Amino acid sequence: MAEQKKERKIPIEDQVRFIEEYKIRKEDFDEMAVLLERILKNAISELKLMGFATARAKTVESFSNKIILKDKYREPIKEMTDLCGARIVVHFKSQVDRVCKFITQNFKIDEPNSLDQRSKLMVSEFGYRSIHFIVTPEKDSILGEKIDKKFNQMKAEIQVRTLAEHIWADISHDRIYKTELKIPDDWKREAAQLSAILENADKKFAGMASEIDSLATVYELQCEKDKAEIDVLKLQTVISALCDDNDDCVRNCLRLSAVYRSMDNFGEALILLAPMLTRPLKNKFLKLKLRFEYGLLLVKSGGNDFESEDYANGTRIIDEVLKEFDQLDDQARKGNEEGFSYLCYRAGKLFQRNSGEKSRVKDLLIKAYNIMPENPLYLVALVESHVLDNLNSAEYNISLFRTNLICAIPKHKQLIGIGINRLPAFFALGHSYLFLNDEAQCINSYANAAETILCGKYVISPSSVDAELAFLTRLKNINPLLAEEAKLYLNLAMHLYSGIDKESKYKKSICKYRINKGKKFQPQIVIIAGGASEMDKLKVNQYKRYIEEIMHGFKGTIISGGTDVGIPGLAGDVKASMGDTISFELNAYLPKEPPLEDRKSRHYDNFFETPSKGFTAFDVLVCWADLVCNGVNPSDVILIGIDGGRIAAMEYKIALSLGAKTALVAYSGRAVSEFVKDETWKKHRNLLILPNDPFTLWALVNQAAETTLKKEGKAVILAPIVHDYYRKMQLKKFKSDNEDINKYKVLMPWENLNPMLQASNIKQVEFFELILNRVGLKIRKSENPVLFDIEASLSGTFKYYTEEKSNNSELKEEETKVSDFQMLAILEHARWNAERLLDGWKYGSEKDITLRLNPCIKSWRDLDDETKEYDYDPVRNIPMLLAKIGYEVY
Repeated sequence: MAEQKKERKIPIEDQVRFIEEYKIRKEDFDEMAVLLERILKNAISELKLMGFATARAKTVESFSNKIILKDKYREPIKEMTDLCGARIVVHFKSQVDRVCKFITQNFKIDEPNSLDQRSKLMVSEFGYRSIHFIVTPEKDSILGEKIDKKFNQMKAEIQVRTLAEHIWADISHDRIYKTELKIPDDWKREAAQLSAILENADKKFAGMASEIDSLATVYELQCEKDKAEIDVLKLQTVISALCDDNDDCVRNCLRLSAVYRSMDNFGEALILLAPMLTRPLKNKFLKLKLRFEYGLLLVKSGGNDFESEDYANGTRIIDEVLKEFDQLDDQARKGNEEGFSYLCYRAGKLFQRNSGEKSRVKDLLIKAYNIMPENPLYLVALVESHVLDNLNSAEYNISLFRTNLICAIPKHKQLIGIGINRLPAFFALGHSYLFLNDEAQCINSYANAAETILCGKYVISPSSVDAELAFLTRLKNINPLLAEEAKLYLNLAMHLYSGIDKESKYKKSICKYRINKGKKFQPQIVIIAGGASEMDKLKVNQYKRYIEEIMHGFKGTIISGGTDVGIPGLAGDVKASMGDTISFELNAYLPKEPPLEDRKSRHYDNFFETPSKGFTAFDVLVCWADLVCNGVNPSDVILIGIDGGRIAAMEYKIALSLGAKTALVAYSGRAVSEFVKDETWKKHRNLLILPNDPFTLWALVNQAAETTLKKEGKAVILAPIVHDYYRKMQLKKFKSDNEDINKYKVLMPWENLNPMLQASNIKQVEFFELILNRVGLKIRKSENPVLFDIEASLSGTFKYYTEEKSNNSELKEEETKVSDFQMLAILEHARWNAERLLDGWKYGSEKDITLRLNPCIKSWRDLDDETKEYDYDPVRNIPMLLAKIGYEVY
């Protein structure tokens, strides 16, 4: 018996007629698709989103398949809502919400037929998540696109998706659920797993983007010198090009104003913003930001004159802006709360300079913190306002916030790491540690601030530093020592920033601490820092040799701790053992009231008393103030760090941040070991990590020593001769078929040689005499120089110490005797070590020119025999080379 055919609801003849009707009407739907695509692309631009939009009419084939398969449409052109379909794809869900808002505001929505597919998914399900709107464009125009009357009666479907949802829909959903193939269950399970991954990725990316957008809203980035000039030019050009787009023009004006403000160029910023104030803006909050910035600039331009007209006008404008924000509609307020919190914070910090504004400051910072309690800058500012509001209850208020401050510190450091404005951030971090009474971390924060001021990389706002100095004066009632240390530190940094030879206002503040008012410091100046406590015998012997090499033949001033134990004690003992052969002064800076257990060494020449009780960073800062007030530039000072504890660690950071060369003896322990691991400081341009080699210290501190060849101007004559001699020797070894030509850049003719390499050759020649003197040899002029055979004629020996591990793995010293000739090579290698280190090189297991790493920056004893030949050759040929300019060795 034949199978009975299923009876159709709609006769096929009617459906053929429907298809013919659609063919006639399709042109209208094509036009509607073009219109929708233009509107949606304009919306993407208007909403400042990254995304894309497409639209098209349903094809005749697709229309035919649908009406025949569904078999339910009696008037399909009226009943079907997707004959024109559009799709808009953006990055994140928050952007989807903004697009949905735009659609509901500009189209008539067929609510019963519109659908949020996300609502169909169960809690445990993942899958198709687009939002579908059935819309009719009833307005006369949308975003400048005119709407033909015929479209007022037509419907279209608009799908709104995130990019991740689009990937799922396009690749997985359409192929798995819209195919006639029988897809296996394990494929469907795999698709569901991928959907879950995409959904999670969508949320993660959205969260990350939201965090980044939030950072951009509530923090200003650090302005770098190299970029500032080009940023000004770029923004000026963009602003002139955007004269017809008021909102974009104002946004860029605010960016340019921030650059001007970072330079303290308030007048230029006011001139820039003044004509913008009368421009009509679509974005109401942008209008408030513009007026706020203008008011802030007026207040700042008045300096600390709180009675000036500019201060009054600026304050009035800021107050009006903050009140008007509360009058915005709920939606506008909700979308700009984070931005508003930043305005409150900036206003609070601005008025904090005026001690008469305590109540206003406190209210503003409470508002900012309540909106974004996770913002560490807001938290610190809030604590500041509570502390300054009532100094009598400061300790109690700090105790209330103590846990919050500690928990906020990692976030604070993270923000600095991603590039927010460094100085305000380091100041706030310093305040946190000041409230927590942590001297080491407080000094570290201000060391970073000083480094930011002096490194030459960043645009510095002196008015911001002046505001911090004034603020620290008010904090003296809370923590007098740390506030005074921070003030002195910043005054030092700003005086050096202004120019050490200038009589700046900062120098006047520094000179209050000047101690040495009569006797000038003898150049060169070396500071020996390190542990000031009792040490075991092995360390005493080892460190003593370092100090002996620092003092050997040194001329100038040495500064150390002044006590009779530890590194300061060794400095005094070594000086005493040298008898009358010394050519330097040994000075110390000690607190006026030192701890009872600390005794002064008897072997120092001068003791300068600092106005402190006990050993603190204040003694170190007073020492630097004294040096600077006596015309000593920190860049001409070398600090040697050996071992050390808490005070020494602060001393190393202070020296580095002020511009001194800071040479730390690798693996000498404690503070040095921790310091060389510190991510913030270990790559500092002035940090020299010394090999475990006392002779490198000798070469380092004698870089500026006067020698015969230097005084008589002969070094610059001999250096090209020396270079030419070694160039010829090395070129004989050159093999063009297997040698890297880059290795021979050092062998260019003198006139084509890199100036830094020329200077290196000159320094090597200047050191000839110093090296020869160490083995009892001298140089003199001679019309007929006699060639002294160094290798054959020297018969003396030197004691050379090495460290070895004993059977029980403890370090022990072994004494080795080396010949005078070998000693000359050891000293030449030490000279090369010092030169490389001063030029910014560091030890590395493999040579890397880009990173300035060299495996030969190590003690002589650790070199292989082939490398040692590079040191034997120069000293072997010294007599022959000197003879070329009329000198002989004797």
